[in-house]
Amino acid sequence: MSFIERGKGPWPANNQLHTVQRWIALRLGGKYEDREIQSVTRVLLDAVSRLDRGQRIVNDWQPNESALDTLARCCDRFKEGEPLQYILGESHFLGLTLSIDSRALIPRPETEELVRHLLGHQLSHEPQHVLDIGTGSGCMALGWKSQRPKDHVTGADVSINALELARENAIRLGYGDLDWIKCDVRAQAPFTEHNIPNGGWDVIMSNPPYIPVSEKETMEDRVVSHEPADALFVADNDPLCFYRAIAVGCMSGEWLHAAGWLGFECHRDHADDVASLLSTQPGWCKVQIMTDLQGSPRMVVAQKD
Repeated sequence: MSFIERGKGPWPANNQLHTVQRWIALRLGGKYEDREIQSVTRVLLDAVSRLDRGQRIVNDWQPNESALDTLARCCDRFKEGEPLQYILGESHFLGLTLSIDSRALIPRPETEELVRHLLGHQLSHEPQHVLDIGTGSGCMALGWKSQRPKDHVTGADVSINALELARENAIRLGYGDLDWIKCDVRAQAPFTEHNIPNGGWDVIMSNPPYIPVSEKETMEDRVVSHEPADALFVADNDPLCFYRAIAVGCMSGEWLHAAGWLGFECHRDHADDVASLLSTQPGWCKVQIMTDLQGSPRMVVAQKD
């Protein structure tokens, strides 16, 4: 039998909402800016109460002893450096609530932007074949399926653990008809044991590892110490290895259908290099660099001739 360690005091003077909010801020204080503390407090209260801020006020929600215990443990784990999404076990993507843990990267807003952009290029209402390379939690594959339920969606990843998480999310969300493939796209023919759709997939999207190992020292410990390194980092001497392998596979490997779309999430310092990789390779047109909400070049999309 296993036991969950209880939270530790000090405890709030009472369970009035404003008192509990101040108590959370004090537990988190000394290390974070006020804006981050306010954001974390809101997310924790949303998760524990299963109510939004307005609903908590209208319903005069007050946490019971169990809720206070959960909040205490969550605050302490966050202060020790664990990502908030892993603490809560969930993350949001294109309106879906996904289970998330250290088996896969936490979905980022720019990844959602990439999917939205590729969805905007889909003018046909006929079912399409879509491949998500480096699927991780399955966020892109499942997000796509939620928007185009008739499409045939496949998620691929080299990590068995990530694929297990993706399958769990698919089943829980009611998308059990997705296909999942274990493969390394840097291999010469990673899909030879599987059925490539006739003529190839219509859309291929990928958020591959793209951070050079040399940048690890400049990154937040919350990312480096908790998120899977094999989904984050590439060798300093070949940061485009995954982009090159996928681009070649789309052409010589015939993974991508004629007139199909390819979309990448990129390192902001290497988006130009990824775009150049495609624009200088025969067979690509409409190569575009897209910026994220902060104005940084973070996505590259292209269409196969």
